[in-house]
Formats: sequence, structure tokens, C-alpha cells
Amino acid sequence: MIPSQVNRNNGKKIFVQTQLGQTIRQTKQENSNILDVYRQFLRRKYCSDHTRKNNIKFVKLFLKWIAETKSKNLEELTFDDTQDYKAFCLETYKINGNVGRLNAINNFVDDFLKKPELRITAPRSVQFNKQVLGEKELIQYKNCARTPLERLIVIYQIDGLLRPGEFYKLRISLHDINNQILYLDDTKTGNNSVILAPNMIQAFNEYLHHRISPKRQGDNDKLIIIDRGSHYGLAPSPDSDFIYRHTKQIAMRAGFGRSVYPYLIKPSAITDGFNQQINPKILQRQARHKHIETTLRYDHASDQMTKEFFNRKQIQQPINEQKCENKNHQLSVDGVTSNQIDLKTFKTGMDVLLSDTRKEETFS
Repeated sequence: MIPSQVNRNNGKKIFVQTQLGQTIRQTKQENSNILDVYRQFLRRKYCSDHTRKNNIKFVKLFLKWIAETKSKNLEELTFDDTQDYKAFCLETYKINGNVGRLNAINNFVDDFLKKPELRITAPRSVQFNKQVLGEKELIQYKNCARTPLERLIVIYQIDGLLRPGEFYKLRISLHDINNQILYLDDTKTGNNSVILAPNMIQAFNEYLHHRISPKRQGDNDKLIIIDRGSHYGLAPSPDSDFIYRHTKQIAMRAGFGRSVYPYLIKPSAITDGFNQQINPKILQRQARHKHIETTLRYDHASDQMTKEFFNRKQIQQPINEQKCENKNHQLSVDGVTSNQIDLKTFKTGMDVLLSDTRKEETFS
């Protein structure tokens, strides 16, 4: 190829790349404007800030992928485009994450764009049996909380079943101690309040006694105020890893040989509740689940827990049977000695109560 042809080809390639770059930038700007409108749409549809943020996050990723991979605007979207995005998600992310990720796209194209033909078939979630903390480990985790703030965190995690993101929304004024209710400004699902267990009230009162004064007036009603480090006197940001770090520190102090993180505490506490034979409706209410099926998905009983349950039951059962047998035997003997039961009736009763071996020993 002669130099002039090379220059012409390179020029065409640069021109095409420039045009493509301009198209992508223009598409991204249009998508940014669309997201602003969609954010307002979600505010009217969902009261939960958590739900709105997740929908925006997933739709933003979808629009970015469409702009960079397809170089299309929303008017040009086809069924094949959304199906290609589904294939990308299934190859890139874990299956349970794709449930919310793809359902967010369905809400976007169906409710907002009014194009139901672009909907994606979202996969069903798969339940994984986590290796949750057992009863003794939960007690160990709770006992390793040293400061009033740490004790507040572990008690609200275990007894209140709070999600990590809900700690940042806790307000002092939303604690109705007299009626044992903790109100939440915004919840993911179900009821917007938690029943304050006595342990939670005790931890709340103890923490308030040691809580430092906030630096900002706007944080006066916020329950948690950072008591050390560069953010001393400030309320933790919802985007921070404040609860995650404290959970890891307490778990490290407890000496667990595996990873323990905030999202492991809640299923551990619910599983332990089932093992303690707590009424499932009580667990559902405290977890604020709309459906009992959701609560049941948090039950991660292991084979070891099943073995321990049956071993306890079958160790107790023979003892109870022996007590019953001895009681019946004593009643029969007392009846003979008091002339209320004749000897023939007594022997017939013993035939029923005693084994063949013991009968031979008794009447030989």
C-alpha cells in the first residue's frame, strides 16, 4: 500500500472514531437528562429511598452499556438490545444480583418508557445455605462488644434485625421507649417500625449516656455520632463502611476463624430464633418482611444444627419414658399393698409395662 493510501485510510479511521466518540458523548448526555426525569418519576412511585437508589443505579449502568456497546439512544432500543444486556449480566454478575438488576430494567422500559416489548425475563433467586453463626457464636460476638457504641450495634443487629443501611437513619426522637417502638424513616419492605426489646432499650440508654455532642447542629437528633478518628463528632455517612468496620472489629476480637460481616448477622439471628422455637410470625414482624416466605429464606439451618436438635430430643425422651414407667410401677405396687388392686390384676398390668426379660426376673 502506498503512503497516500495509508494516510487516507488512517484519516477515515480517525474520522469514524471521532464521530463515534461524539455520538457516545451525546448519547451519555441524553441519558443523563433521562435519569433526572426518571429520578422524579421514582419519587412519585416509591416511598423507599433504598428502592429508588437501586433503580437509578441499575438503570444508569444499563444506559451506559447501551451507549458504549450499541451506540444507540432510547428511541432506537430493540428487543435484541435488552436481550444482549441480559446475556452480559448473566456472564458478568452473580445470579441473585441479577434478579434486582434486571427487574430494575423491566420497571424502566415498562413503566417509564411504556415499551413492554423490551422487557427481560429475570432469573429467579437461588437460595444458598450460608454458614451462619450458631447460638454460642452469637453470644460470643455480643460479649466482645466493648464500648457502648459497639454494644448498641450488636444488640440492634441481633435483637432488632436491622440492616446495615438502617443504622445511618436512626434518630433519637424515633425511639418511643414507653411503647417499645423504634420508628424508621425509610424501610426496604414491610412495617416501618421495630419492636424495642429490653436489651435494645438498655443499650440505647447506656449509649445516650456516653454519646458525644455532635459538631453540626443538623446531627443533634441522629443517634450515632463518631467518637474517634478524623470524623470525630460527625454522624457517619450512608455511603461509608462504618457498620461494616465495627462488625469486622468485634468479630476479629471474638476470634472467629471465618469472615463475619453485617449481612451475616441478620440470617444468623433469624436462624437462631427458629432454633429457639420462636413463633415465625414474631420473627417476620421484627424483620419487617411482608411475606413469611421471605423470613423463611433467612433460615439457614445446617446439618450440624439438625443433628444437635435430634440428639437433644432423643436423649431427653428415654429419661421421660423411664420416669413414666417408674411412676406407673409405683402406683401399681401401692395399689396392691393398700388392697385396692388384687394380685392377678397387678400381674396383668406388669405384663403391659415390663419387657419379657424383666417379667422373668420379677415373677420367677
